[in-house]
Amino acid sequence: MPANYAKATAAFLPAGEPKPDPAFLDGLQPANRKIAPTHHSKLDSASNGAGAELTPPLTPPSESDNAQDEKELGAEKGTRTATEAGGLKQRKSANKSNGDDAQKAGKKDKKEAPGAGFAQSIKGTVSEERYVPTDLDERIAQPWVPRANIAATPEHPYGTTAGNYAELNKERPVLAQHVAFFDKDGDNILWPLDTWRGFREMGYNFFWCTFAMCVIHFFFSWFTAPGVLPDPFFRVFIKNGHRSKHGSDTAVYDSEGRFIPAKFEEIFTKFDKGNKGGLTFREGVHMIHAQRQAVDPIGWCAEAFEWASTYILIWPQDGLCDKESIRTVYDGSLFYIVAHAERQRRAERQKKRQQMSFVQKLVDSLPNPYRGWTTENRAGQFEWTEDKFHL
Repeated sequence: MPANYAKATAAFLPAGEPKPDPAFLDGLQPANRKIAPTHHSKLDSASNGAGAELTPPLTPPSESDNAQDEKELGAEKGTRTATEAGGLKQRKSANKSNGDDAQKAGKKDKKEAPGAGFAQSIKGTVSEERYVPTDLDERIAQPWVPRANIAATPEHPYGTTAGNYAELNKERPVLAQHVAFFDKDGDNILWPLDTWRGFREMGYNFFWCTFAMCVIHFFFSWFTAPGVLPDPFFRVFIKNGHRSKHGSDTAVYDSEGRFIPAKFEEIFTKFDKGNKGGLTFREGVHMIHAQRQAVDPIGWCAEAFEWASTYILIWPQDGLCDKESIRTVYDGSLFYIVAHAERQRRAERQKKRQQMSFVQKLVDSLPNPYRGWTTENRAGQFEWTEDKFHL
């Protein structure tokens, strides 16, 4: 039986390719792996030849550059003790390296990791135009790992902590947080009227609210229904919201409704020309065009609808949807803040109506396709307090 993983896979390595560090591969052995007890000592194993079974070392690769060097160093200094328990050899080091040595070792391991030295882009191809951050793991922990209940970015690594929002929604997936604002009764079911009222409460005009209600419930209801047949009332079941994930999107939500920080950052590194800290409407259209998948007209339309809804909601006066406002749309926290501000605006409008004539009030009450498009709702201009999240 081969002594370790490195020897077992040596014959399968392509010729001329750099071989992985054996110490690194030995460290891949799971700590809880059960290995049959052996009574062979090192001397017995050497004398018995290839038929002897050796137990893998348990020292993590970061603690040693080479397992053999570490073994000899421990024998010379007498700083390592070895015990046998059920055939497993436990290695303990009595000396602890200082912070500088650990930092140097970490950098060395990072450089020597298998697969290093790849090309992120190729000159003359589309990859050259769309930059993907390479230092993101230095600004936020494991950015490639999906967050189940927070929309995390390097600027907000713990999600929306303002107003205690992250704590209030820690039991909800990020995709469920995105639509929780519309579920006023908390039954995890969105009726078409719930969606219409939610959009209206945030200040969208009558016609857009109706259009949004029809689009969302017509396309997403069936996929979230608990059974095979479509729901006759076109309801959206939030518990199954991950089933409504469509193609041609940014992939910030994964298939389980979790938030992926790395994908969110790619939106801006790829399409925020000039590093402005946000997207213009035109850059958003370029993003939709770039993310298109073949033969996916429903996904194209859904992504266009979502970007239009986001831009109308934020409606930046300078034409730039900033990064933080877009992030808070993903976890739905901005919806509560905008709705609170809209209630204050309507209260002021009611005061003005008291001074209007009857005819003016009648005209003001009619649906106006031009009303509700020009109100700026940036996340940074609001006061984020916990009371706004209790509707």
